[in-house]
Amino acid sequence: EFDRICKKHNLKYSMEGGTLLGAVKYQGFVPWDDDIDVIMFRDDYEKFLKVAPSELGKDFVLQSFNNIPNFPLNYAKLCFNGTKICDYAYSHIKEMNHGVFMDIFPVDYVKKETLKKHCRSVGVLTGARTVKVKYKVKLKGFKLFVYKILALLPIKVLNRQINKVCTRYNKDGTEYIYEVCNSNRKFAPMPSSMYFEHTTLKYRDGEFMALKKYDEFLKSRFGENYMTDMPSEEKRIPSHHKTVILIEQEKSD
Repeated sequence: EFDRICKKHNLKYSMEGGTLLGAVKYQGFVPWDDDIDVIMFRDDYEKFLKVAPSELGKDFVLQSFNNIPNFPLNYAKLCFNGTKICDYAYSHIKEMNHGVFMDIFPVDYVKKETLKKHCRSVGVLTGARTVKVKYKVKLKGFKLFVYKILALLPIKVLNRQINKVCTRYNKDGTEYIYEVCNSNRKFAPMPSSMYFEHTTLKYRDGEFMALKKYDEFLKSRFGENYMTDMPSEEKRIPSHHKTVILIEQEKSD
């Protein structure tokens, strides 16, 4: 459904992380993976958020802090109605749909020399919202004190500032691009030119978009020998460590 809407509106995306690894290595899911991840340039991401609500079938719901004020994340989730995932960290947020999901990450331009500061700024604002929506993560010390002070701001202000900081360099463009909305210090920013060319890769019974230089991208994430290396058996577990309850949908006539 996501792919259909993107094709209809000429929006580019790429499978990402374990989803992209699965497409290349298994032509489907990594056997112990538990969700789907895609990335989009910020402009295409924002366009998708605008057009998707009127395009999606009744089986799906799109969520972000644009339409759910207490949404705790800096990226969107596309959820499947009639299913449920009990995620302890935000299971108490009643406004959210807690169905099986795919994550849609926007990528933004960054500067290598200011990346650490850039990510820290997003992290502090996100931490403040974490406190405000009572996101169940362990925080303590001076960091918690700062978050509590900033959490006095209205949530719409925090969300607006998070967006503003994430997109700081987008008007000018830079040599590098990064998922600053959900940064992982283990991953280096990639040349922005890498995101301009796409191809398609087989994934189960379909073909979906991927960066043309997916091999270079995967080596940066999983190492030079990602096609042959395997994690130890005890590490072959879902990354989110969720308790998952699947509720079968009633089939209509």
